Amino acid sequence: MKKTLTIAFLLSCFFIAFAGKIDTLSHSIKVKAIRLNSALSIDGKLAETVYQFPAATNSFTQRQPQEGKPASEKTDVWVFYDNDAIYFCAKMYDSRPDSIMSLLGRRDNFQNSDYFAVAIDPYHDKQTGYFFVINPLGSILDGTMYNDSWNDDSWNGIWDYAASINDDGWSAEMKVPFSQLRFNASDSMRWGINFQRQIERRKEESYMIMVPKKESGFVSHFADLDGLEGIKNKPRIEVLPYVVQKAQSLVHDPNDPFYKGNRYKTTLGGDVKIGLGSNLSLDATINPDFGQVEVDPAVVNLSAFETYFEEKRPFFIEGNNLLNFGRGGLNNNWNFNFGSPNFVYTRRIGRSPQYYPDAGGYIDQPNETRILGAAKITGKPASNFSFYGLTAVTQRMTARINDNGNLSEQEVEPLTSYSAMRGLKEFNSGNQGLGFIFTSVNRDLHDANLNASLTKNSFAGGVDGWTMLDEDKEYALNGSLSGSFVSGSTDAILKLQQMPYRYYQRPDASYARIDSSRSSLTGSMGRVMLNKQKGNFYLNTAFGYITPGFEFNDFGFQWKTNAINGHLVLGYRWFETDGIFRTKSFYTFAFKNFNFEGKKDGDGYGGFINLELENYYGFRFEGFYFPSTFSAGLTRGGPSTISSSGYSLYLSNYTDSRKAVTGSADFSVNGDELGSIYYSGGISAEVKVGSNLTFSIGPNISYYLEKLQWVTKIDDPIFTPTFGKRYVFADMTQKTVSANIRVNWTFTPVLSLQFFVQPLFSTGKYDTFKQLKKAGSMDYEVYGKGGSSINYYQESNTYVLTPSDVAAAITQGNADVIGSPGGYIIDNPNFNYKSFKANMVLRW
Repeated sequence: MKKTLTIAFLLSCFFIAFAGKIDTLSHSIKVKAIRLNSALSIDGKLAETVYQFPAATNSFTQRQPQEGKPASEKTDVWVFYDNDAIYFCAKMYDSRPDSIMSLLGRRDNFQNSDYFAVAIDPYHDKQTGYFFVINPLGSILDGTMYNDSWNDDSWNGIWDYAASINDDGWSAEMKVPFSQLRFNASDSMRWGINFQRQIERRKEESYMIMVPKKESGFVSHFADLDGLEGIKNKPRIEVLPYVVQKAQSLVHDPNDPFYKGNRYKTTLGGDVKIGLGSNLSLDATINPDFGQVEVDPAVVNLSAFETYFEEKRPFFIEGNNLLNFGRGGLNNNWNFNFGSPNFVYTRRIGRSPQYYPDAGGYIDQPNETRILGAAKITGKPASNFSFYGLTAVTQRMTARINDNGNLSEQEVEPLTSYSAMRGLKEFNSGNQGLGFIFTSVNRDLHDANLNASLTKNSFAGGVDGWTMLDEDKEYALNGSLSGSFVSGSTDAILKLQQMPYRYYQRPDASYARIDSSRSSLTGSMGRVMLNKQKGNFYLNTAFGYITPGFEFNDFGFQWKTNAINGHLVLGYRWFETDGIFRTKSFYTFAFKNFNFEGKKDGDGYGGFINLELENYYGFRFEGFYFPSTFSAGLTRGGPSTISSSGYSLYLSNYTDSRKAVTGSADFSVNGDELGSIYYSGGISAEVKVGSNLTFSIGPNISYYLEKLQWVTKIDDPIFTPTFGKRYVFADMTQKTVSANIRVNWTFTPVLSLQFFVQPLFSTGKYDTFKQLKKAGSMDYEVYGKGGSSINYYQESNTYVLTPSDVAAAITQGNADVIGSPGGYIIDNPNFNYKSFKANMVLRW
């Protein structure tokens, strides 16, 4: 799960990508920082004599619910600093202090609450910065800002804070050491700054610099923070040690010599952060594998593609926003059957070993690859130039094999180095940008099996950029161009040619054909996108391509090649209430995909409707129609087919997040002209038991009838309609029930306990087996009809499939000229999958 609904809502309130034309207010407001002779005591009570100074600002304007009106309650804000830190202090007056809403939550995860937020732009580049948020009970949220209006809460700075509720409202103090911030030190500095206050019971969102909903940008409108003088760079070093105790209770073959019943393992490791001046940071980690404290969700994957799991290890998460290649400058990036390349998928580092020994006996296979070490450098070494560099080395891993007492070892993952470098230069206060990215993976392949299955060297990179097309920043254009080169043994490159996102082995392919003599693969990708950044009317359109040989999956995550894509999105957004709806928006779109053979393999039309009522209940409707197209992937490397037309409908809603019990629900249905149908529905409910305890449960149920579920392919050189192979499918009925159950118990802002449980049960039943009759068609022969037959044998749990042409040959006594004299044997593909995942995490 990416983020909870509450955090997503909070961040969208504070850093939403506003759209339209700002007035001159931000240019007229100046905030003055006052130098202190001694450090403040951070207790949240504002009792020191320094608060006799006039507030730096007390002018706040509503963005919600009444845009442009003065805030309903007064807020005084002071900014102080000394040689070591900058202080943000605020007094939030409230005419009804007994109605202040505040819930205690762990860092970056506090619930719906009143809060005070500070956003600063230390480089004064009008594109990047930091944010700090605190609620009345002292729970906090912090992170970084980039691309003017985007945010990332993976950054966790070390800063001091306190809050206090009193008779006339509440107050807060924040002390942020200069060592935690990156800036260009000088005798006199000017930063950008903005403040926000949330009064949750009224859903009131007010700012010092309020950017109207029709505007675009956020950081670019900040007021100037002056008065920072004589600040020196502070050396910084942070050490975060890890210790994890693992216990495994295994159900296994008792004759397995590697079976030990229960396994216990203690692992040590740590992260180190060192400041390289005021603009760069060096992060290093040893043994970070177990830093993942959130379990991956259970899934049943019946496709040919791997499942994408989010990175959850803190070392690899922080600072990843700079890796958003090809998406800069625009406040919206739409993708329909296309996507910006994910060059750095850090889950590749420390992944499960990629080779499994083909050996008899018992095998003790490692579950993960040990990371010997990793380091990264991030920051802004020059004016408006951001940099990210990452390198990691993983250990050579071996599996142990016991074949009737004969012990041996087999290497299953080679010694591997991963490197990534990203740079981005912004010009003219973010109106233009130009960047680059480069990645490499290099393996030490001295084992023959690994040399035949893995590439030796993999390189990928590209350039990207954007520009605003008008002075008002209403229209923006971005683009990217990427290339890749991989090399290795002919066997390894042959394997790449046969990957599900490529399928060079297709017998009817005309553009890219398989070549078993190749020892390298090259390709490119490019895209250009136009976006209307502001206003009620909305426009987004893009054109892109990916050549068949483009390959970056060794370090990135790839699911598509061989595509020429274009889309158009038109919409209209109402930001003012009409007495029924608080906000509403409508979007319609169309997209088309062609491959490099000129065949259309993607086509779609549809629309979205978003509505929020005056009582803060919301709804979303989606509808799609997909015409029939050419399909190169259904037969998983076999001949092309024709896909059936289909549709998709989706409905979701959510309730007022201020309530003690909140919830959401969604329902979707998908189908096609062959009769495939998919229903899925789920609800999610959260109960705020108290100010520090929440319980949530989210059950989901789905029913899936797939009329063309892949089963297998069978070699039959005599069967020429599908080029010497038979491609077998079936009707598959899948029923799945699952739930996500969470308990969050927060004792203090820095001490919390989380408990997560995810049961999942999924069954799949296959029947009505069939085979493709002819390449390039949507015609299928159902076994058991038209002279064909199918027989099930319970003892072996197998089916024998006899196509009509085979049955006829047998009847005519020509069994010696057909591919199989007695039919084809396949295993029963039915499945019954059960999973129960749970974890408990104590954070402090």
